[in-house]
Order: sequence, then C-alpha cells, then structure tokens
Amino acid sequence: MGQQRKFIEKHGEDLGAFYFLLMLVQTYGKKAHRRGDLAAMRALAHDLHAVYVKHTK
Repeated sequence: MGQQRKFIEKHGEDLGAFYFLLMLVQTYGKKAHRRGDLAAMRALAHDLHAVYVKHTK
C-alpha cells in the first residue's frame, strides 16, 4: 500500500491510482509471460477488457 500512496502523492488521486494499476498489470503480466502461463495472461486480458468496457460505455 505504501507504493500506491507514493503514486497518488506524486500524480494525484485518479492518475496515481491508474499508474499504480498499470505497474501491477505490467509486473503480473511479465511474471505470467516468463512462466508461460497462458491462462493467467488470458485472465489478465479479460479483466483489462472488462475495465475498458466499464469506463467507455
């Protein structure tokens, strides 16, 4: 939670939270890719698409 707070302090509430989310997605995606875990990568893509749909409609 400290890292999230730092992003928010540096960039503001909305943008900081967004940057923190991007950092988490990047980290999780890299680890899944290295493991060759296609199911995790598909789940990540599905979740990202759901966020996109929620905020663009």
